[in-house]
Amino acid sequence: MKYVPLALLPLLLACSPRLAEGTFVVEPEQPLGLTAGNHLRATRKAPDFFTFVRVLEDSRCPRGVQCIQAGRAVVAVEVLRDGILTSETVTVDGNAIATDLGPLQLTELLPYPDAAVDDPAPYRLTVRLLE
Repeated sequence: MKYVPLALLPLLLACSPRLAEGTFVVEPEQPLGLTAGNHLRATRKAPDFFTFVRVLEDSRCPRGVQCIQAGRAVVAVEVLRDGILTSETVTVDGNAIATDLGPLQLTELLPYPDAAVDDPAPYRLTVRLLE
């Protein structure tokens, strides 16, 4: 069994590729919450295959209010498909979108609108890479 001297450990860690802030390596079937501007990639060295750009529309009926329609949440994303990065508008409804890494499910957008909250937290889009 070989051991790495502890003195070399900081050097080895410094040489490993670092992810830019807001970039995450995705694990299949593991939900991951993203804020606007966050990126996903398959490995540390792989190119980004998904970026949550921003929320375009949040017309979901707020808690504490009676609405005629349920409304919807729509986001702008960038998706790597067939080696080409494309901008898309997607409704967050639990359906999956195609990516070069496989189907990516957009499960929910939080916080859900609430009539009693004047200043909600920043949006978080929850995604899950399907196997």
